[in-house]
This record gives sequence, C-alpha cells and structure tokens, in this order.
Amino acid sequence: MMKHLLHILLWSLSTLVAGLLLLLGLFWIREWRPAPVEVLDTAAIADNEPVLRRGDTVRIVSWNIGYAGLGNDMDFFYDGGKRMRTSQARTVENLQRILRFLQRRTADSARVDFILLQEVDLDSRRSYGINEYDSLRRALPGYESWMGLNYVADFVPIPLTDPMGRVKGGVATFSRWRPERVVRYGYPSGFSFPMRLFNLKRCLLSAAIPVRDTATGQLDTLFVNNTHNTAYDTGDMRSRELAFLRNYLSDKPYSITAGDWNSCPPGYRPSRAALQDAHFRPFPIGQTDFPSDLRFVYDSRTPSVRYDYEPYRAGSTTTTVVDFALCGPGVEAVGCETIDLEFKNSDHNPVVATFVIR
Repeated sequence: MMKHLLHILLWSLSTLVAGLLLLLGLFWIREWRPAPVEVLDTAAIADNEPVLRRGDTVRIVSWNIGYAGLGNDMDFFYDGGKRMRTSQARTVENLQRILRFLQRRTADSARVDFILLQEVDLDSRRSYGINEYDSLRRALPGYESWMGLNYVADFVPIPLTDPMGRVKGGVATFSRWRPERVVRYGYPSGFSFPMRLFNLKRCLLSAAIPVRDTATGQLDTLFVNNTHNTAYDTGDMRSRELAFLRNYLSDKPYSITAGDWNSCPPGYRPSRAALQDAHFRPFPIGQTDFPSDLRFVYDSRTPSVRYDYEPYRAGSTTTTVVDFALCGPGVEAVGCETIDLEFKNSDHNPVVATFVIR
C-alpha cells in the first residue's frame, strides 16, 4: 500500500515539475526581446517649419502616473502591501483626473512644451485593459506623441492570490515641437532568467528636437529624454543605467533628461525611514557620478513619491524625492516645482520644470 502511494506521489510530483517546465519554456519562447536601439520616428524639418530657437523658454511636465492604479487608496504588494490593483471605477477616476491636470497645463499662456510620462499602460490586467496612451493622445490634441515600451509580459504570476497577469506599458513623450528623430534605447540592465520573463526591461526614450540660431541660421539639437530607472535592484542595475546615461549625454550639451529615476539626486538627504525600508530604497546619485557641467534640477521641499506599503496617510507614510531633471550645459534651469497633489491619483506627484536654451 505504501509503495503504491509513493508511486502516485512521485508520478504527481514529476507531472507537476514537467508541467511547470513546459510552461516556463512557453514563456521563454514568447518572451519580449526588444532591440537595444529602436528608431520610432524620423522626420525632415522644412526650412519654414517653426522650431525652437536659442533663447527660448522650454517647459516640461514629468510624471509617473502609476498606470492610474496607485492612488492614495492603494497599498502595493511589491512594496510590502497586499494588493495588485484598485477597483476599475477608481482606476477610471484616477485617469480622468490625470488627464484634466495635464489639459490645464496645455491650455494656458504658459503651456508646457513637453510632457514626459512613466507607467502608461496599453493593455494590462492591472489597469483593466484600458488603453491609457490612447486616452492621453485624445486629451492632448496639440501634441505629437511616442511610446517606449518597457514592460511586456503575457502573464505575471504574482501575487499568487491575484496575479498581475498580462502587462503592456511603458513611457510616453508628448511634444509641441516636431522632432527629427525619436529613439528607444534599452538600458544595459536586466533581471536574470527566469525573472526577466516576468519583469521590466527599462529604457530611455529620446526625442531630438531642432533648435535654430536666429543669428546664423544654424540648427542644433535639443535632446529631450524620458527615463524610468530600475526600482528593485538586484545588484548594480541602477549603477549601469546611470553609467549609460553619463555616456549618452557626454556629447549632447543641449539636453533635458527627466522622469522617475528611483534614485535621490545629489545633495538631497532622504529620511532614515526612506533608506531603511525593507522593500524599496532609493539609490543615492553622487556628486561625481556625472560631469560637473551637467546640473540636477529638483524641488527639495515637496516629496515626489510616497511608499506603497499602505494607503497614503499624510504625515506618517514615508515619502522622498526620486522624480527630477538633469540638464546639459547648453540649457539653463530657471525653475522646478513638484506639484503637491497629495498622491490622490498616483503614488507620484508631477514635476514641472522650466529651462532656457542658451
């Protein structure tokens, strides 16, 4: 009898293992493998086409919108909470409020030139299949737009009680000015097998915007870069991403790089709670990690992110600064403000920054 039960147990175990290996093989075959460099758009700029000029003021909004699912009601399982998504009604409400905020920033006399968004979903279970990118495009008709995918997976199996399932999303750039070229650069960081099958493959979305010198007619290029760096480091992932950025920006004096760095900028001192959290710890960018002629621009008075181990409670939930900009020596920063929305519709606050092209 015992021998018979042992045979059944071994057969069941071997069948389970074989099934898991078969499933893993299927995920590997279906794995999303983006190229290191993907040209998303190119355009010839006509001589009479309006372009930026030296001396012009440039305004940007950078915002991680948290796939419209990480408002102040949410705790998130990756950060020590329990949930994977909020209700569908709350997701729709969050997205509508995000759209209205951005529309207000594009309608006045000081309208922004560029909108850099992170965690924008195209078709994901966590956001109920809503195509948020299309919603944004419809809400911002005066802007051209491009999407740099960084998370594509047929099925993410965690949390086990309510799996994330299908995910498709990334970073999105909106521009009032026509670029000559838009490129997705894959960051040289990534998870090892099999974790990479279910995880993000981070990228930099770079738009090359013509800038004319009105005195000589010469055209230069302003590189507007949208970044969303690694949050859950398994080694030197964030260091490798920063090294990539340092090299990429080395020959680009006219550049603005903004987004969710998941790191703290040089000179900013995060709280002890921010550094001792068991799930997320911001990477400290050092004063010498980038050349001295590149300038970090951030608002140290207002937190840009809150930790998701619990629904947001003002005054007690841990917060810090990880959303900011970096500008090249040909660009002068003249203002930066993190808009305190009390994390109502995203676990990040939007950052509004103003620059002058020198």
